[in-house]
Order: sequence, then structure tokens, then C-alpha cells
Amino acid sequence: MGNERATDQFVRDLLREIGVERPWEQEGGPQWKRNALRGGSKSATGIAEGKPEFVFLSEGFVVMIEDKREVRFTRRIENGLVTTDYPFRADYALNGAVHYAQTMLDNGIPHDKGIFAVGVGGDEEHHEIAVVYLGAGMVKQLDDLDNLDVFAADQINEYHAVQVLDERPRAEVRLDDIRAAAERLHEGMRNYGSVENNRKAPLVSAILLALKNDYFDITQLQGRTPGNNGQVWDGRIIYDAAKQYMESEALMPQQKIGTLLDQFAYIRTSPPLNRVHRDLGESPLKWMTRILADEVMHAVTDPSMTAFDVLGNFYHEFIAYGGGDGSGLGIVLTPEHVTTLMAELIDISASDYVLDPTAGTASFLIAAMHRMFQDAGHNETLKEQIRRERLHGIELQDKLFAIGTTNMILRGDGKANFRRDSIFEAPLHEMRGDIKMPDGSWAMGHGFTKVLLNPPYSQSKDKSTRNLSELAFIEKALTFLNPGGRLAAIVPQSTMVGKTKEDKARKKQILTHNSLDMVITMNPMTFANSGHTPHTVVAVFTAGRPHKRDAKVKFINFEDDGYKVAAHRGLVDTGIADSRRRHLIDVINGDAQADTGFIVRSEVMPEDEWQHSYFYFNDQPPQYEDFLATAADYVTWQVDMHAHGLGDLITPTPKSEESELEEGVTV
Repeated sequence: MGNERATDQFVRDLLREIGVERPWEQEGGPQWKRNALRGGSKSATGIAEGKPEFVFLSEGFVVMIEDKREVRFTRRIENGLVTTDYPFRADYALNGAVHYAQTMLDNGIPHDKGIFAVGVGGDEEHHEIAVVYLGAGMVKQLDDLDNLDVFAADQINEYHAVQVLDERPRAEVRLDDIRAAAERLHEGMRNYGSVENNRKAPLVSAILLALKNDYFDITQLQGRTPGNNGQVWDGRIIYDAAKQYMESEALMPQQKIGTLLDQFAYIRTSPPLNRVHRDLGESPLKWMTRILADEVMHAVTDPSMTAFDVLGNFYHEFIAYGGGDGSGLGIVLTPEHVTTLMAELIDISASDYVLDPTAGTASFLIAAMHRMFQDAGHNETLKEQIRRERLHGIELQDKLFAIGTTNMILRGDGKANFRRDSIFEAPLHEMRGDIKMPDGSWAMGHGFTKVLLNPPYSQSKDKSTRNLSELAFIEKALTFLNPGGRLAAIVPQSTMVGKTKEDKARKKQILTHNSLDMVITMNPMTFANSGHTPHTVVAVFTAGRPHKRDAKVKFINFEDDGYKVAAHRGLVDTGIADSRRRHLIDVINGDAQADTGFIVRSEVMPEDEWQHSYFYFNDQPPQYEDFLATAADYVTWQVDMHAHGLGDLITPTPKSEESELEEGVTV
């Protein structure tokens, strides 16, 4: 198994990254640790004191780490269990760590939260990190890790709750609250208010805007009753409150306010929404307003949730409950963990001008705003500039435009640079802030430095719609960017192939004028919560910089992103998603290494398939087991050939026999 010093140093580096500067090594550490390891040696007799490579405490949990130089000695599983019999506990990292952890529990330790036994095999480039939890009468094998981030003080409790106790992550609980409110509202809108599916999300938008108006009070909503014809209807009160808020607080252009009010207008005159319902004792509008005020409004105003697309999730839930999935329009709600990842991949900062040219419900712009505000810190002047000038969106569909605009207004984007238009028709120079010179040329304005894009999927169905392919959206979006600006787009894997002659030409044009930086293969179930399962990639480009033939593009396999689909819950964080994401970013930035199973760096041509699977090759050095398996396959093949009477085809004839046969001598 060789010298383990290099692996020891690799583990020390991982520990420093989570703030563990001085773990207890070998026989070092407090007396309780040494007492707990008495009789825990990994030798055949197991009489002496156990001396694990690394031990440390994190939030009351004991973390025990053993390591081996080679990946093949990470663990030994027998009948589904990590065996601690000799010699396996001495030869395999995880088996040794579990042996030490069990010894400590048997001898007793002053920490009752349990022990994480960790086995590390290999080096920085080729390694495995396996984990078993022991405690409270439980021994549980957990998912493999890329690093040790989950054992940091600010993460280990959540990791234990999700991976060990199978509890739901905090983010999922938050989403479930929104889903529950959306389901109740969906049922109420249908049963009490007779609201059509396409009017549900605009109705929620109107109420949320009214709730932002300090002069609006739910008690003003009295409901329409028979014989009280002079009473102002609840819908009118909500409509006027939303209108007043947009005019006085949001400072929006009148044309944009008018577009939104057109979407809200029906609530003023809808009898089912305004009359007191016998089962509710109040109007459906008042009932809905109370639910939104009590159960949803906090998600809009809570600073810790500012990257969460509340209205987008409502829209998705309404579509789902309404019996559709939006697929006819190519509508796919981008999950929050993807929008924030893409904003991070192109390093959006407070100084950027950001565009989403297919903005939908504005989830990308919300993620961008959140990241820009974090970068701005306490600079309120810069934050105001971000709100008013630096976030722009284009959306063609009325309903999505209303939702997206409302989403930005609710987050203080007063000007709401949200244009109802098509990416292919929007005035490029106007949006970029360019200035037309007397000679007819254009002087560059602020332009755009970053683009986030999730175009409609599968719109290019025949020759008449080839101009609506995902690559067409990418090519057009790149023209909005300043030279050196960056674009991140999430699209189906097939986009990177270029299946039609038009798309093959677009790939060539894109590389002629822009650079391809990286393509990340995503989890196949990324869009499971939207009722879709397209296999997607995130492609990152740099605009205005022609692609060099010798440039190395990063092709990454991020299918194992720490999320999985759980029954009746959809796509959920398994407790290691943050760790997986950190590893991805570190590898991209050159702060961590990974083998070709994770990343391949390669030159590209337009005719190549721009994805990891196309460029992948196995750079793992062959192991002893590989040799045995190959030899066994060869012997099996030989036996099969002889058994079927074909042995003479694979049995070489000695040269002496060949000579005698040629001379006609009988052998």
C-alpha cells in the first residue's frame, strides 16, 4: 500500500479549508480520546491503543479519519457491510475508521452526538472519500464526498439531519411551505372564486403588490353582500392599492404600470371573487389575501430568501395543479440552486449590467440581484443603482411578463427594466444604452457584461421554426454583450450536438465571434419538479473573443450534484449539495484537482459534440484487480472457443509442425 504521507497532507489541506488547523493525530489529543481508543489497535491482536490518523470535534460530533495512498484501499464491503475483521481494518481506510469509532463507542466518550468515520483513499486528483455514521445504536453508510466541507461547524448539523436522520433540508421545508400555500390557493380560487388557470398567478401578483402598500389594510376588505350595492368591492380596493404602490413607491413608467394593471383588471368586477362566500364567511379575495400575508409575504421580504423565486414557484404549482406543465410553451422553471450556480459561474458582481433575454418569472434576475447585493455590502447607493440600472429582462408572454415584473418590484427594483418583447426583435442599441452619433454610427453605452439564459426548449420542430432553436437564442444573446462579457445558458444536451444544418452553421458562427469556456453536464433530474426530465448542460461563453483553435475548454460531468428525486417530494438536497458545488467551483478555478471522470480539458471544433461524454477518456491507472479481471476474461474466451469446436482458430501451430505438414509428412 506504500507510503501514505502524500495522502496525509492532502487530508490536512482539506481540514484547513474547513477551519480545522490542528486535528489530533495518531496518539495525540486529550486523555478522553486515548482512553476511548484503549484496546483498539488495528493489528491482529487488537490489544494496544488505537492510533487513528486524524480525529477532531465539530459541534459535539467526533470525526474520525483514516487514509490510504491508493483509491482501491478506500473501503472493503462484505455482504453490504463495512467489515472490521482483521486484516481488512488494517488494509482499508474506511474499515479502519469504523473499527476505531466502534472501539470509542464501546469504551465510552463524553460526546453523545455520534461519530463520523471517514475513509480517504488516493490523492488530490484521484481520490474517494467514504463515510459511515455510528451512534445511538445506528451504523449507517452515507454518500461519498468530494471534500470535507460537510464537517465544518456551520454545516455538520444540517448534514447529520439530512444524511443520517433522513430529515428534510431547510430549503425544502421552505419550498414546501410555498407549495402548501399554493395548493390551498389553487383549490380556493377554483372552488370559491372560479378563477381560470391563466389568471391565478396575476391574481397573486396583484395581492402581493397591494400588501406592499403601507396604506392597505386587510380589514378594508368587507366583501360584497346582497343589497349593499354602494359598497366598494374588495377587488377594487386591492387593484387600487397595487396601482398606488407601483406609482408612488416603485416609480415605474406609466406604460409598464398599465400593462400590469391590464392583467389585474378582472378582479375589480368578478362577482365570485368579491361576494362573501357562505363557507368562508368572507370574500374569496380576503381569504386569499390573509393566506398570502400570513404564509407567503415573509418569503419575499426575508433577506435570507432573497434568491428564492416565490412567484415563479407559485406559477409552477398553479400549472401543475391545473393539469398542465407548460411544455407546450417550452416553459421550464429553473430551480434556485441552478440560477445561483450560473450566476456564480460567470462571476456576477455589483459592477455588472445583467440581462436575461428570456426572463420568464425573473428567477435569474432575482439570483443576480442577490449576488450583486452581497457584493455591494453596505453601499446603499450602489444597491440603488443596481435596482434602477443594472438588471434587465425581456419576456414575450403576457402572463410571465406580469409575474416577472412583479417579482422584481417586490424586491425593490423600482424601475423594473423588464421589457415585453422578443429577444429577436428587442431594440439592441436602446437596451444597451448606446448613443446614435450624427454620422449614424453608434457610441457604446453601458451595454451588458453578463447574460443568464434558459431559452424555451424544443421550439424548433420543423424547417419553418429552425430560427427558434436553443442555439439561435444563444447566438442572439451573445450579440447583446460587450466584448469580454460572459453568458451562461442552460439548454438540452442535444443543443451542443447541432443536429440540423442550421445549428451546425450556428456553432461555427458562435466560435468565429465568441469563445466557448466550459460545458457542464447537469443532473438528469434537474427539472423533475417542473414535470420535465430533459438532460441538460450549462454552457459558458465569452462574447467578442474569437475562439482560439488551441484553447482548452472545460468539459465537466456534474450529474452527481447532491440532489436526487424522492417519492412525493421531488428533487431534494441529500445533504451534500453545497459540498459538491464547492468542489465544482474549486476545480473550475484551479483550486482543486479532479480526474477525467469529472473534468476533461480539450480543444474543440464546431463539428464536435460540446459535452463531457464526447471528450471523456479514462485516466485512472490500471489496478491489480483490473489485470485479474482482464486475464479472467481472456481465459473464459479461450475456454468458450474450445468448447464450441473453434480451438484450432486460436491455437498457434508450432513452426516445426508447419514445415512437416508442408512436406506432406504425417505427424
